Amino acid sequence: MNKVLFVIATLDKGGAERTLSNIVTHFPDGWQIDILINNKECIDYPYKGNILSLSLPGFGEKKSVLYLLKEVVKRTVYLKKIKRDNHYRACISVLPSSNVSNVLSGNKYCKTIVSIHSMNDKCGMIGRLGVFFFVKILYHCADKIIVVSREIAVRLIKQFKIPGNRVDTIVNGYDNEWAQEKMKMFPETGRKDILDGKKDKILVTVGRLAEQKGQWHLIRAFSEVVKQEPETKLVIVGGGVLKRYLTELIRMYRLEEKVILTGYSDNPLWYSALADVFVLPSLSEGYPNALVEAVCCGKPCIAADVHSGVREILAPDLDAAGERTDHISEEEYGILIPVCSGKKYQNKETLEPAEKKMADAIVMLLRDDEKRKHYMHKSVERSKDLDIKKIIDKWMDVILE
Repeated sequence: MNKVLFVIATLDKGGAERTLSNIVTHFPDGWQIDILINNKECIDYPYKGNILSLSLPGFGEKKSVLYLLKEVVKRTVYLKKIKRDNHYRACISVLPSSNVSNVLSGNKYCKTIVSIHSMNDKCGMIGRLGVFFFVKILYHCADKIIVVSREIAVRLIKQFKIPGNRVDTIVNGYDNEWAQEKMKMFPETGRKDILDGKKDKILVTVGRLAEQKGQWHLIRAFSEVVKQEPETKLVIVGGGVLKRYLTELIRMYRLEEKVILTGYSDNPLWYSALADVFVLPSLSEGYPNALVEAVCCGKPCIAADVHSGVREILAPDLDAAGERTDHISEEEYGILIPVCSGKKYQNKETLEPAEKKMADAIVMLLRDDEKRKHYMHKSVERSKDLDIKKIIDKWMDVILE
């Protein structure tokens, strides 16, 4: 029997966590799967296999340095033991702290595979030093590095001099049949009042209310959209630290009846299914699950052309690491728009150019029924390329090679 060990801190609330859930639940029944996490209470997503726990205490959104050190040390010691005793084919780790423990615990008894979901340079000097340390020094010792986008692969090979034969790109896959079922299931924390405006067209975005996601730029752009298309609502799905700021911004623009903050949802696909247009205003991404889910829902999508995964979803023929767009770019599977500045606004200042283009792209799709139908069909077509069965085959090839 093929045995594989996955390592991640938690299985709750997060894009990488959701990706791992999708992977393990779709492995063939003939495989034995173990999943090492910090604490058995940190599970929200479904899984298949055996849960192993480090019995570490839970934590908030940010871990202390002391917690991180304890986590890495305890996990590394534990991994050395179970790698020796359990005869795994491979140990696959997800996210930096798990990757560090995986590499430090060695590859004497099984293959070490680390998974990189993003390489965010906008994280200060300490963050950049961390990226350099992990990638340049530690990750060179892994047997294989799996990345979620071609752009990250290019960076690893060119910037960090990692041999190309040790880097593979495997995108996040989705179960389209499961997605179709989830689209019909009303969330436990759902907001039925979204449907009160029978004539309203609905814009949806999904993501944590955090700096990376840039929802305040979308709210500012939407203030222009409703001037031209007043029968429109904006639904922002997600919870997080920026809720108070976004609420104040909505109040400032007098959009309380037009913008709905749903909070965290156990089923964001239900909201995405309501969308006439899905918008992703992010400032940075690895491989955005929310955008792929909108594609799987068959929705026309507008997304900021961030580094790295967005254009690989909506415009796979473009150079993954090429120059980003500075205009409204109608691509094969969706519309790319410029990335906004990230500046936080406290007053009703004039829209910045990228926000204006975001508003223009939204109005264009809302007014053009044929173009919306075109991109709906293209999303359905693209979803077939992202089917989880194809992705699992790639993972098995990497493990068995």
